[in-house]
Amino acid sequence: MKSSKKILALLLCAITVVLCFAGCSKAGLAEEITDKTMLIAYTAEKEPFIYKDENGKLTGFDVEVMKKIFDNVKNDYSNYQFVQVEEDYRIGEDAAYTDEDGNEYVAYVMIGGLQKNIGSFNEEHTFTESIIDNRIVTVTAKDSKIATYADMAKAKVGVVTDAAMTALNKNNAIKKACASVKEYESITDALKDLDSGKLTAVVTDEFSFNVLENKDNYAVLNGELDTISYVYAFKKYDWVDEQYNEAIYQLQSPEYNNADEFTPIVEKYFGYDASDFSFVPTKTK
Repeated sequence: MKSSKKILALLLCAITVVLCFAGCSKAGLAEEITDKTMLIAYTAEKEPFIYKDENGKLTGFDVEVMKKIFDNVKNDYSNYQFVQVEEDYRIGEDAAYTDEDGNEYVAYVMIGGLQKNIGSFNEEHTFTESIIDNRIVTVTAKDSKIATYADMAKAKVGVVTDAAMTALNKNNAIKKACASVKEYESITDALKDLDSGKLTAVVTDEFSFNVLENKDNYAVLNGELDTISYVYAFKKYDWVDEQYNEAIYQLQSPEYNNADEFTPIVEKYFGYDASDFSFVPTKTK
């Protein structure tokens, strides 16, 4: 009997040790930054990508996606931590965190609503496929005679957001054909003037328009004036982008999960499916 009790005790001890190590090895946010901590850099809070909630805890689309994909991109890291850096931070080069002993740690990935195709971003970074897209669209009344962009001649246009104005300026032929162009601070005010007939079209971004409860009262022209694409970025020629693309693809694909786990996160933070993530993994023979 004593022998049986001893064996049982040894088994219970072994199970406890296994569970202890399993708990310690579980990937997640780091309590303390070490050389085993992947630093994930961001330059500023940008809702809904990354921001602090009412309790001061970082949350947002990028935060939740990174939590989901970390195990597939961690390589030799055992945990991760988000660190805020300066606007001119150089990924993979500058220290993103310095501990009390003067040890410096570098971030090799940056998140937080990073736009490609702007400034020198493309030339200075390697980045993922577009993860989130914000299209610049044109909204009209449902009974409007404007059915395509070719019908915009003599239109009285309201423009909401700087991004929408930049897009309209890029399409100078359309802008020059308009009877008037007026800037608005809010989409609510622009649509109010559209409803009253003061405007015949409103150029805006989908982030602003698609979350409106009354969006179905309006028509949206086919096509867009521009697309703002958001990505995760890495040091130029640091080819881990393929690993991140693959991880997001797996999060999105029912082949790897019981269901698409990516799109619900997109819809949770943007109010609609704001992603056109189109990565296709290379099939290996």
